[in-house]
Amino acid sequence: MKTELPFTGVEHIGIKALNMEKALDFYREVLGFKFLYQIKPGDVELAFLELGGTVVELVEVIDGRRFEDGVINHLALRVTDIFKAIDYLQSQQVEMPSLEPMSLGEGRYNFFFHGPSGEKIELYQG
Repeated sequence: MKTELPFTGVEHIGIKALNMEKALDFYREVLGFKFLYQIKPGDVELAFLELGGTVVELVEVIDGRRFEDGVINHLALRVTDIFKAIDYLQSQQVEMPSLEPMSLGEGRYNFFFHGPSGEKIELYQG
């Protein structure tokens, strides 16, 4: 019997933006992405855009932290129960920096870990 996996789809793909306004103009005007919203939950500004059901999160580059983790910053996977997803990853011996997701308020959570090649992956429950 196959275990039902906790992942329901790609939530978004995070891409570094050296200049947020220039990046927003490019994704909207040149590529035809629809602007969804922009937030600044901490030091870094984030902008979300959508095209054909795929969401791109532009991640502002600050303090010279350009590309230590690549231009593609992270892949975010949508989950219905982030706590069960973390338990599942733990059962698969995935190395994780912690076992506690971050609360984003209003029942939303995220959790970051790394894949086998060091790629940054986010779980998102919203």
